[in-house]
Amino acid sequence: MKVYTETEYDRLYKKTLEYEQIESNTRGFDEIVTAKSQWGAEQYRYANLSSGIKLDIVDEQIFLDRNELVEHHDYQSIVAKFYLSGHHSVISPGVKGVAAEYAETKGQNYLFYLPDIEEIEQSWAGDRLKLLRIDLDLDIIRRFVTELNTVPKQLQALIENDKPQRFHSALGDITQEMQTIIEQIWHHPYQGAIARMYLEGKVLELLAMQFAQLITNCNERNTSIKFKPREIDCIHEARKILLNDLDNPPHIKTLAQTIGLSDRKLQQGFKEIYGTTVFNYLHNYRLEQAQLMLREGDLSVAMVANNIGYTHLGHFSAAFKRKFGITPRECLQGKLQSNFSKSKHNTHFCQNGE
Repeated sequence: MKVYTETEYDRLYKKTLEYEQIESNTRGFDEIVTAKSQWGAEQYRYANLSSGIKLDIVDEQIFLDRNELVEHHDYQSIVAKFYLSGHHSVISPGVKGVAAEYAETKGQNYLFYLPDIEEIEQSWAGDRLKLLRIDLDLDIIRRFVTELNTVPKQLQALIENDKPQRFHSALGDITQEMQTIIEQIWHHPYQGAIARMYLEGKVLELLAMQFAQLITNCNERNTSIKFKPREIDCIHEARKILLNDLDNPPHIKTLAQTIGLSDRKLQQGFKEIYGTTVFNYLHNYRLEQAQLMLREGDLSVAMVANNIGYTHLGHFSAAFKRKFGITPRECLQGKLQSNFSKSKHNTHFCQNGE
């Protein structure tokens, strides 16, 4: 699939733009942009808050697959993201401290600092992308810090160093408390100055919850089981073995014997390194591969299910819909999620809940 520069994508987007409506100074947002093109139907809300924090709310139904080369030059902000639906893939080879390929997905929240890089951001047809993004300058964090040891270590490095190391951290599930704050931001009833005050307070509250989660994650890692370099290599090898035989993966005990670890050590190590169990990692990888095969359109649903190791088509369809929100057949046919309104006059795409 072709990779578009930001300039190329912007030109093609404007060329196929069917409509665009811009509302200014509404519900505390500087702009609310509602638009539709060949690429998707979307609503973006932007607010530059008085503290210097930038808030973006995105609700986009994606019509076409897209690979876009994005430049982060002179971009010195730390970014927090919260995904309510959809997923977003990124290719960023050669960036120290960041995986060459990673994904951001529904129900998860992320924190990253990635200045002065280029990366390919991937979006997928049929996906409903709903997320909240917060950009804050490093000086904003510094203003809150009175004791350095009270903030997460990743943030300590940002505060202490003129040129801190880049990082991208998956912090885990959006908690119920975070979900409540996000819904309050999404659906608040206020206007004007009251709305701006409300948004700023809620954004700071959400960031505090995220930073607390980051500290908890760091503490858990510090008290977790330590693995020798050889054992880490064995766990990486176990992953390769799993992915090389998706249709008939080995049992845990067999896999552990093959790599020379106990099954308990294998499972603990997999959780430590990859953040999930062996079963869940394999399950999610299979479904991601299935989605890619279906989008290519060369295989039937049954053939795709068989290729990734599902013998029961109904089980495959149910698992696929749980993960992506559409059935395998809908994905194959390029259909969009039915709960998204394509009405030209709809200026409230973000008002419907999950």
